[in-house]
Amino acid sequence: MREDTQAAALASLGGATPLRLHNLLEQRSVGEAFEAVESGSLGSAVAPVEVLAAWQRELKGIDLNALSEGLDAAGARVTTLGDPTHPVQLVNDIDPAPVIFGCGTLPDPSLAHVAVIGTRRASSIGREVAREIGMGLAEAGVVVVSGLALGVDGEAHRGALLAGGAPPLAVVGSGVDVVYPKRHRDLWEGVVAAGAVLSEAPLGGRPEPWRFPARNRLIAALSDLVVVIESRASGGSLLTVEQAIRRDVEVMSVPGSVRNKAAEGTNQLLVDGCAPARDVVDVLVALGLSQTALATRRGSADAGVADLAVADLAVADLAVADSAVVDRSGSSVRSGAVDAKGAAVLDAIDDGPTSMDEVVDRSGLGVLEVYAHVEELVAAGLVVHDGSRIRRQY
Repeated sequence: MREDTQAAALASLGGATPLRLHNLLEQRSVGEAFEAVESGSLGSAVAPVEVLAAWQRELKGIDLNALSEGLDAAGARVTTLGDPTHPVQLVNDIDPAPVIFGCGTLPDPSLAHVAVIGTRRASSIGREVAREIGMGLAEAGVVVVSGLALGVDGEAHRGALLAGGAPPLAVVGSGVDVVYPKRHRDLWEGVVAAGAVLSEAPLGGRPEPWRFPARNRLIAALSDLVVVIESRASGGSLLTVEQAIRRDVEVMSVPGSVRNKAAEGTNQLLVDGCAPARDVVDVLVALGLSQTALATRRGSADAGVADLAVADLAVADLAVADSAVVDRSGSSVRSGAVDAKGAAVLDAIDDGPTSMDEVVDRSGLGVLEVYAHVEELVAAGLVVHDGSRIRRQY
């Protein structure tokens, strides 16, 4: 029988906590551990005797052939502490993670890994900042680690995917074959295609509440630095912060308005001494990637100069009436400058600063499509970035 199937079977047993699985596998191969459970030859050093007896009964009822087929159908792999492909950051972690399920390809562990986390009920600005930091980190070759949850986590990974740079890494609180939340299916599939999704939960594992604190420790363990973007005073993100502190992993916090309830936790982190993360450059400097940060700063400045030059050309183009069309505000745009979807994005942008979330809602397009078309409009000199928002260029 395949070793990965045996490991998956052991991880699916009732009461098979990470600590008990660690006790089981620390001095045994997966095959030896499987046989020991099956034969009932284990002692109480692994788990209470009543738990071991229940494991023996459960193991007899598992269809190993069906489990193997399920792993293959999900494109999932299973690694253990003795496996050279087990995430290296988890091998000697202070809290054992002896069995990991994964889909996709693990990012190179030599790359810097940064967790970008925050509340599920993020503000529009919080979501925008998460996308921007996720995008900037990936462009700089940094692996973005997050939990694929609603709000900040998911937006950070959207930004990382849009950048097309370093592969993203997600740690989830359900089985790797159970997409949660369901509305993130496209994001989940995108992360698997570009990077990897990991979980301790067995195949079919439901997103039960107790799994998420356990997941948070893995996010901290896999990361060289943690960035928190909006967290309520008692938000779940603070559990990840606690786990990071236990591991001497640096924590940075994005400042928020004192009137924003979603920023109470992050602002308190600043009061407690965490370094502020105003933008991706602050994070890169904290990682010691100062040359990359300097290039990012210079790139932003050069882009601003280029935008002004392109805008001058666009003004001249707008004077060519025989090739122009008129949008809802009466401004003229060369018909060849944008396609129909680009025009829909432009039409969704107000005269004043407009958030990306507002553009997404008004245009009816997906987040990644909107970002791509906004960059085309910027290159055409039709819109400009205004902080974390965008506005028309006249």
